[in-house]
Amino acid sequence: MSLARDGYELFDFDPRVVAWANAAHRAGIQVAKDPVIRAQNLRHGETWFVGVDALPNGPEGDIGGVPLRGPWQYHVPQVPLHAGQLSIIYPGYPRRDPDQSEANHRYRITRAAAHVDGLLPEGPGRRRFAREFHAYILGLPLNAQPASPTVVWPGSHVIMQTALVKAIGTRPIRDVDVTEAYHAARSTVFDTCEPVAIHANPGQSFLIHRFALHGTAPWDGPMGEGRMIAFFRPEFSDPRDWLAA
Repeated sequence: MSLARDGYELFDFDPRVVAWANAAHRAGIQVAKDPVIRAQNLRHGETWFVGVDALPNGPEGDIGGVPLRGPWQYHVPQVPLHAGQLSIIYPGYPRRDPDQSEANHRYRITRAAAHVDGLLPEGPGRRRFAREFHAYILGLPLNAQPASPTVVWPGSHVIMQTALVKAIGTRPIRDVDVTEAYHAARSTVFDTCEPVAIHANPGQSFLIHRFALHGTAPWDGPMGEGRMIAFFRPEFSDPRDWLAA
């Protein structure tokens, strides 16, 4: 598979990556134990620790003195990093939260909550607008837990980006309501693209195209340590770079 053709790419084991993953795993365990941070981040019946910006990494991704280096560096634009997301899925995911609709919960189960990052629902009508202009999505597994893998729809990045480019046109990107275009393109993806689960262990890494439809599969394994993945989604400073091919 390749990022340009398929919308995702899985890289082989790299000793630099496993050294970073081990350091991030140690730090992540401590973060997830903090009762205040834990209460702020648990969702879906306490089966998902969201962990946005929860990793204590440095400005270049280093953590615990271990630099962040790997094969993805040759495939991505050079944009500043951020505090990484520490995403932990626990056995039983996803349970339904009291304030969650039945339709939303069912979508999370049947479609892995498939979405394109950065298109955020706003207001009572949950109208979608581009608010985060990611350059790419980098996934770094922190433990060898095969349950609840990341799921991606190969080829969806072309369908979604084409629809958004057409919907936005020459208007200011932040001002355009893309709800209808997004939903129609997503339906096309479900009709034409077969989802693939990305199974990876510490030392491996994967890239997802910023417009690829992706999500998280329901837990399908035995009880045990939660599945831990670190995600980086650095942003372009100019939204036009985000929309460009």
